[in-house]
Amino acid sequence: MPRISRNCIETIRQRVNLVDVAGLYTQMKRVGAQWRGLSPFGTEKTPSFYVHPEKNVFHDYSSGNAGDLFRFVMLKENLGFNESIEFLADRYSIPLEYDSDGMSPERASLRKELFQIHEVATDYFHRAFHADHPEAEFIRKYWTEQRQFPLELADEFKIGLAPSSGEGFIKHLSGKGFSIEALKACGLLYIYDNARDASRARPRFRGRLMIPIRDIQGRVIAFTARTTDLVPDDDNSKEAKYVNSPETPLFSKSNVLFGLDHARKHIDETKPFVLVEGQLDCLRCFQQGVHTAVAPQGTAITENQLSLLRKYTPKIEVLLDGDRAGQKAAMRMLPLALAAGLEVHFLPLPQGLDPDDLLRDQGADALTALRENRLTAIRFAVDSLMPDQGQITPRDKAAILETMFTALSGCDSAVVRGEYLDELAHLTRTDRTALETDYRRHRTRDQRAVGAPPPPTQPENKSTEKLTSAESVLLFIALHRPDLAQFYAQTIDHEWLDASRRDGRLLGVVLAEAENDQWDGAETLEPLLENEDERNYIYQLLTRELTFDDPVQAVNECIRRLFELYLRRAQQALEERILNAKSAPPEETRALHQERIRLRRLKLSPPTIELPT
Repeated sequence: MPRISRNCIETIRQRVNLVDVAGLYTQMKRVGAQWRGLSPFGTEKTPSFYVHPEKNVFHDYSSGNAGDLFRFVMLKENLGFNESIEFLADRYSIPLEYDSDGMSPERASLRKELFQIHEVATDYFHRAFHADHPEAEFIRKYWTEQRQFPLELADEFKIGLAPSSGEGFIKHLSGKGFSIEALKACGLLYIYDNARDASRARPRFRGRLMIPIRDIQGRVIAFTARTTDLVPDDDNSKEAKYVNSPETPLFSKSNVLFGLDHARKHIDETKPFVLVEGQLDCLRCFQQGVHTAVAPQGTAITENQLSLLRKYTPKIEVLLDGDRAGQKAAMRMLPLALAAGLEVHFLPLPQGLDPDDLLRDQGADALTALRENRLTAIRFAVDSLMPDQGQITPRDKAAILETMFTALSGCDSAVVRGEYLDELAHLTRTDRTALETDYRRHRTRDQRAVGAPPPPTQPENKSTEKLTSAESVLLFIALHRPDLAQFYAQTIDHEWLDASRRDGRLLGVVLAEAENDQWDGAETLEPLLENEDERNYIYQLLTRELTFDDPVQAVNECIRRLFELYLRRAQQALEERILNAKSAPPEETRALHQERIRLRRLKLSPPTIELPT
């Protein structure tokens, strides 16, 4: 992903008013120096959403969300940070600029051309779909009669036709003035590496139904092409049922989910993602009003794709084909889903049916019926692993448990994993204590094989959101007075900080930036934040007013507290070393006592900062 320049980000931040952006989602009224409105993140009767226009930040007390202009767009549009910048730049007609170390101007220009090529190609294929031509009549009949989709759906999702003769498509692209580098990189053409123009190019897709693949913002980045009787005999991929665009600078199939640009807008607490196998299954779901469907790009779902889903909701329903292949695909994705922290339910289909058949014949009500009999991830897996015939033997049970232990090993929540093990013991009729013993043995073997993983990070107490520590006060002051942070960054040693706490960890980041003269406030910190909890916390601090009568005095008090706590820890550790060194050589004992004297002297002169006059 190219890195958008900081100057460009600041230009957007200065030119776009958060009050205007938030006003598109909720009615705002001025209250003193702030603007207030109903929460755009939920339903409420009393306004609890505040925007601070001077700082261009918001705080929503009902949901706990807080942030700046980009954070607001990220939450409302379900976008990443870079995508939120692109969203605002496009809406307010601000040119995007990229850092030279992230992407050269030529590379940035190439990406822009590739988006334009795909836009032109989408329009060309869609017009060919509606043309007054025998091939267009064939494809429309195929769409409406054989596949039983309405033409309105084809128009909504820009379904197209790649004509069997590709000459017109080549001429059309060539006439748009695209560079030969972009035409080579777009994945829509076969062009020799040493070609200087597209005169001898050949189209990758001929005689196929064209289904656009879009990125999270809805921009076409690739195509899935479904075979039809129009595919010419000399096409090298004639026997392939589906052909996808190859990997390009825009398209990496393991990182893109078909339909996510549409589905993300319909996700809420009651509507999880519905994972189906193919693009036409996904389109059938949309047609029947199931707007949260997504599909991988013709391959097994990947860890990156599941992580994408987890950004929007932890819940996912899996609707795969009812045959053995569908079960195997589900079993392959299960460990990845559990490792991603997803709560998975399976909607098993009758043998021989796929989602397209089911929804086409029975409508969305069929999905409601499936949900009434949905299976938990553990129940589905155990049912799939059970022998088709005969009684389960102890050896069968041991094999099933080993497979399930492997699937559960990626789950990083001890509570969730414990509940899964309870369910597993119940379904397999295994003593819970014996099952726990076998699971621990399994984990021990795995850890010996690959090395023990680090202990999971425990969630922090929400009470740290109050300014109850020296680190939290210094962090608060750094956000409101970046100039002061530049001074105390030179005084505070990173050893003084408690990095196990959120405040200490974030203050360490601030100090590191300030030491290198890179600290400019929350804008500097935003790209360095690791999770939603940190972002909400930082922007909640930013929306609070700086009420210290003397910020320098407050800083010095915090430095004194940090220093005293550090000395206390250092002295305790030293006394333990002295106790354990009774039989140590004299020179080592002497050095330890000298260190004790040094720490006592340090306690008499705690460090402080003074502003230059």
